[in-house]
Parts: sequence; C-alpha cells; structure tokens
Amino acid sequence: MDKLNELGEFGLIDLIKQDTIHDHGSVVVGIGDDAAALLPTPRQLLLLTTDMLVESVHFDLATTTPWQLGYKSIAVNISDIAAMGGVPRHAVVSIALPPATSPDFVVNLYKGMKEICREFSVNIVGGDTVSSPHGLVINVMVSGEVEPANLVRRSGAQPGDIVAVTGYLGNSAAGLALLAAGEWEDYNFAWPLVTTHLTPRPQVKAGQLLAGFGATSMDDISDGLASEVHEIAKASKVGIKLYAGQIPLAAELKEAADKLGKPALDYALYGGEDFQLVFTMEPGQYEAFKQAYPDITIFRVGEVVEDGQGVTLVDETGKVHALEAGGYNHFRQEEQNVLLDFNSDGPEETYRLGQEVAKALKPGDVICLSGELGAGKTLLSQGIAAGLNVADAVSSPTFTVLNVYEGMIGDRQVSVYHFDLYRLEHPDELADIGFDHYVESGGIAIIEWPEKFAEFLPAEHLWLTLTPGHDASERIICLAPKGKRYRELCEELK
Repeated sequence: MDKLNELGEFGLIDLIKQDTIHDHGSVVVGIGDDAAALLPTPRQLLLLTTDMLVESVHFDLATTTPWQLGYKSIAVNISDIAAMGGVPRHAVVSIALPPATSPDFVVNLYKGMKEICREFSVNIVGGDTVSSPHGLVINVMVSGEVEPANLVRRSGAQPGDIVAVTGYLGNSAAGLALLAAGEWEDYNFAWPLVTTHLTPRPQVKAGQLLAGFGATSMDDISDGLASEVHEIAKASKVGIKLYAGQIPLAAELKEAADKLGKPALDYALYGGEDFQLVFTMEPGQYEAFKQAYPDITIFRVGEVVEDGQGVTLVDETGKVHALEAGGYNHFRQEEQNVLLDFNSDGPEETYRLGQEVAKALKPGDVICLSGELGAGKTLLSQGIAAGLNVADAVSSPTFTVLNVYEGMIGDRQVSVYHFDLYRLEHPDELADIGFDHYVESGGIAIIEWPEKFAEFLPAEHLWLTLTPGHDASERIICLAPKGKRYRELCEELK
C-alpha cells in the first residue's frame, strides 16, 4: 500500500496507535474513542500548551526526516511546559496530510513523536487526521502539571534579579542556516548545530528545579534571546540589561558564523529555536542553586533593572545599546535566513536593485518576490527584466498569471517567465499553466505571491521580501537564499 488514500483514516489510526501510553495509571481511555479520559493528579495545576508546524513555514522536508520532524513537533510543546516549571503528561496530535503521503512516512513521523514521549513519559492520548491539499500540517497539544507554589510566569522578575540561561544559544539558528546552504556535511563543526535544530532537547529537569528554587520568571527561548527578554520585561514591568560577553556561544557556533559571514552573537540574540530556558532569580538564590545542582548548566547573562532603563545590550567595550526584540514573527513579512537587506528610498532605487540582481543571475534561476499589494514586486521585476535586456514592456501578470519575455544573459538568449500566483487557489491550477515545465526549463522564473504555493517551489530559490518603511516611498528588501547557489548569488551582490 503506497498512499494514505488507499489506507484510509481508520487504517491510519490503527497504524499509529501502538506504544502511545507510557503512564498507564493516569489514562483511563486513550486513542480510539471520542475523547480521552484521564486521571488528574490531586492538588496540581493543569498546564496546557499547543503549537502548529506548517510545511515550508516551520520545516522543510528536504532537510529534515519524518522521525526528526515528529520528535521536534512534540519537543517544542514540552519546552513550554518546562518554562512554567511543570511536568509534561499527555499529548494530543492532529495532522493534515496530502493524500499522496506514504504510510511509511507517517509511521516514521510517529516514531519520532513516540521516542521523545517515551523519554519524558508523555502519553499520546488522541488527535485527528485529515487530508491537506497544500502540504503537511502538524498541530500538537501537550498538557502538564505543576504544584501551585512552583508555577513560574513571565511576570515575576524584580529589579536586582540575575538574568540567566540554561545552555548555549544560537546553535539551532546556525544549524538551520547550514541546512539552507546545503553544504553542512562538509564541516566538522556543523553536526551538533544541525542536530540542535532538528531534534531540540526540552529543559524539563532544569525548569522544575529552577521553579522549586525560586525562579522569579522564566521563558523558553523559541524566538531568540532578545525577543524572550523583551517578553519578560514587558510582563514584569521592568528593564533588562544583557552583557554580550556573558552570552554563552559554543565553539562550533563561532566556526559556523565565520563560515556563514554573520556575527555569532546575532544567532544567539535573534535566531531562536534553541529551546533553552531564560530565567530571573534573586542573586543569593542563584548562587545557592549553582552549589546545590552543579550538574545543571546555567550561565548568567544579565540583570533586571528598573522599567525606565528599557532593554539594553552592553557590548564588550562597555558601550550600551538599545536591544530590539527581533526574533521570528509569523505575521511580519520577513525570512528567518535573510543574508542581505536593502533600504530603498524610492521607486528608482527599487528598480536599480532589480537590475543589480539580474547581473548575478544564471539560466535556470528562480526568484520569489513576497510582499503585500503595492510593496513594489512588479517594479522590482521590471528592474530584473531591464537588467536581462528584455526589450518588451514588462507589466504585472495579475490577470494573465504568466507573462513570457525574451532577454539576454551575456551573449546567450534566455526566456523570462513572470508569474503572479495571487488569483490561483488550487495546486491543479499550477499544473494547468505548466508551472513546473516553465520553472525547470532553464529560463529565469520570477514568481510574485510565491507564499501561496510555497510547497511547490523548487528546493533551491532566492526569496526577496518587500515591506514598507517609515516613509510612503521607502521599501525594505530582504534577500534570503535557499540553497548554495543562491547564497553564492547573495555573496556576489554584496
């Protein structure tokens, strides 16, 4: 049996429900009924958290195995429980799967889930399985428990507290960047970074011990240290001062950052998905904790200050800088792996940037332009076309979906395929216009609104995101390479 549409929903449930219960004493009814029936622990607070992972937004099946994806989908939720000082107990897993998905893929996906659930004694007690027309979606809910006295929130930090973290930061973001570059296997330093990204380890034990030892606030580092300390500062109505020289950076991260051409500290501050814990604690308690639990790794990275001092970073020369929140925001037009960014003060500069991009293009390149209506995607396309010596007037293909032009790269003629996917609603429409044929034909493909069908894009491409600046004519244009070829293109543009 090769596909899920041959197996059916109930056949799929039978395939995955084995070995899902690790604490039989707390589960009366698990997978297989209308709802799970669970025995709560008396006098414990119930913790609930949920996370959704969407293909091409949170993961790329070209760089992660089903087992790793399953493991991570549970890990990110367990990490939220750890940040509250709790013990994870039960999981509910819902997945939306393309009909052509193989049963082996699903089995391995659940093997990864079951492995981390076994490690932390978490029961998978239910969920849902549905068909997806556009790609894989995984939604996980995890429940946990915590003693009321040990519940840690973001809102308890006090001026004078120490700010600390439970491990090295930036490794996951650097691992993701190496995966995107497509050449990580060539480097000895890459494996621990890539592993941190693909199979993060929730800090459950540390979270429980810190909670019991009087941590005044805590958060898991999913969006980067800068973002998380802003969350604590806002919730606690305090300021926070971080010290750049105290933020723990692994030797492997420093090597990767040197290779990738980006400061190692940027990965720690803004990269995210480390799933370490950042916490605050009274100084005396912090020192006592280190004495009591020498096997728990913690690093002091800053201090809590008065609210009016804001959130700042002290560099290694002693200069104080305002620290922006940064991190990944799903509703802001940006890419996690931005290598270059440009500020355009007007239409002429946007057009010229398109011309500069064209100079670095080779036959077969795929350029994706993302941004709201009026962001300047068509203007940038016109600049690219001009740089490719397209003689015809280039207009938006909003109503035609595809415009085809002839241009030149050096002395070689090349076709330019300009797509606008805004009006398309279903993948079948891509097939109707011959999308794959044009993109793989050796011409130059320029794709507006690529986010609508991100899962159908080639594995390697250059993604440009256009967002409005402070002034009406200003545009911020970020370039994120997907694959070694496009990283080289960005290096050439530098």
